[in-house]
Amino acid sequence: MDRNALLRTLLIFGVVILVWKVIWPAVSGESKDKAQQLPEETYVNAPDFAPDPLIDKIDPNVPSVNLAPEELCHVRGNRFEADLSTRGAALVDFQLTDERYAGVRMITSANAQSPIERWRPLRTLFRASDGTAQVQYDRFNWKLDKLGDSGCKFTYEDSAVSIVKTVTAGERPFELSIDTKITNLADEARKHRFSIETFAFYKNEEIKGHFGRVSPFVSDLQCAHGSDIVRKSKDDFKGGWVDQADTDRFAAVSNYYFANALVPQGASATCQVLAEDWVADGQKRDDDDAGAVYHARLAYEPRELKKGETAEYSEISFIGPKERDVLKTAGGPDKKLGDLINLGFFSPVAKVLVGSLVWLKDHVTHNWGIAIILLTLTLRVALFPLQWKSIKAMVGMRRLKPEIDEINKKFEGDMQAKNLAMMELYKKRGVNPLGGCLPQLVQMPVWFAMYTTLQTAVEMYHTRFLWFTDLSAPDQLFGALHIPIVGTIPALGPLPFVLGAFMIVQQRIVPQQGMDPMQQKLMTYIMPAVFMIMMLFLPAALGVYMLTNSVLGIVQQLLVEKVAPRDGGGPTKKKEIEVTVLGKDKARV
Repeated sequence: MDRNALLRTLLIFGVVILVWKVIWPAVSGESKDKAQQLPEETYVNAPDFAPDPLIDKIDPNVPSVNLAPEELCHVRGNRFEADLSTRGAALVDFQLTDERYAGVRMITSANAQSPIERWRPLRTLFRASDGTAQVQYDRFNWKLDKLGDSGCKFTYEDSAVSIVKTVTAGERPFELSIDTKITNLADEARKHRFSIETFAFYKNEEIKGHFGRVSPFVSDLQCAHGSDIVRKSKDDFKGGWVDQADTDRFAAVSNYYFANALVPQGASATCQVLAEDWVADGQKRDDDDAGAVYHARLAYEPRELKKGETAEYSEISFIGPKERDVLKTAGGPDKKLGDLINLGFFSPVAKVLVGSLVWLKDHVTHNWGIAIILLTLTLRVALFPLQWKSIKAMVGMRRLKPEIDEINKKFEGDMQAKNLAMMELYKKRGVNPLGGCLPQLVQMPVWFAMYTTLQTAVEMYHTRFLWFTDLSAPDQLFGALHIPIVGTIPALGPLPFVLGAFMIVQQRIVPQQGMDPMQQKLMTYIMPAVFMIMMLFLPAALGVYMLTNSVLGIVQQLLVEKVAPRDGGGPTKKKEIEVTVLGKDKARV
């Protein structure tokens, strides 16, 4: 690749980005700043229920009333503690008790000091457009009976309805069981529609990526029914809510490491998901301080109850880290919450790698860092047949080096004639210059799957190895560093620089026949520099894998040098080379 070709490639790439990011949104009318089309939420509040000042419209002409005080109920569960409130009978706090998850916010809100009732997980509603007769109010205060430290019993009753909502800690980790009973006390049949919802909130600054690292807080919304999973990202809700009927497995808000999931028990429901823009007046949708409220709801079909008849609804709430051994049984039989982990396009390969990594850690190494190293070595051995094809192609190219050098010298400045001469040479010597590329392409799914596996593994979260304090975070042995253009790096360690040095060594010992000086510099220095900068932001687990792979590549290349030394000559000598120009567009070797 000459300088002009490189410039043309960069120009084309720039034009594509310009069209994608600027021109196409302008022509199509699609814009990140375009407002969502959402119907306004209106609720009928009980007289003693205080509205949310941050988002509810308050009529100044309505006289104030004595509002019921909020009462909390504390629950201790398997690897968590939670607080629920009589204001909505919903969660206001959920803390993971494992030391390595200390400080993780499982309940997020646009107002951290006073979580908004409308966005509290496990909030239940009983009224909709086709089910408003049974319950008089959308929002009301509940009465609380504490069930020790294992659960809470909330009740509400008036002349027309009795509602009992019981929330208890489940036996499995990170689970709460929610059982709701609604009884018709009216003289005539009345209809209701029950729904339960969970939430998360993140600002744009929390979900920004950096140089190849996707923020672990990037969230998607999922509906799982049967063997199908619907996944929606933040930008998939321009038209509002997305519904999935007959959801029998889960509705969830999920990021890289943690999930809030609602699992129906018994009857299936309609999964309703939405990423609702949270944008202040005069603020752009992509501003750092703007964000989104992520909704995942189970909405059951409307049900009419006769006098004295009771309807019952049961769900399990899973709120916690996406640990693979926990997700195997989470939510109950056949719920398969392991599907909360999105391994991307190469998920079949990634699942095999995950299973292998977990097995190595549990049965061989008992250490995640060593398991990564051992898995990398295993992959090298398993993929060696493909590597061998690349090695043979490389040796073939090496033997042609004297002739290639002669052609480069003879046709210097005439790229077309040089290419024709090269092709004729390859044909006569039976060498395929792309023979080493195809095996590398076949291996790409494995490398991408390994990247995704380590990028999404909560098992690495706050896991120590060597000097790394957290395998899920960048190497942070030293303090922060500010780099112009790149910005402030909050944590800095030696791993990126060690990896960059090994990659340069690897590139220098790998023969690069057929490359012009520009390509050689690109491969030898620029690519390692790019990976080094990326590694400043990528999880240390990925760095361990990449460094191990680079060291193994160097060892492999040194062995190749023993078998086929670079100066070992080839089947022909320089004096045997004859290059003849037949015309402007023809050449013969």
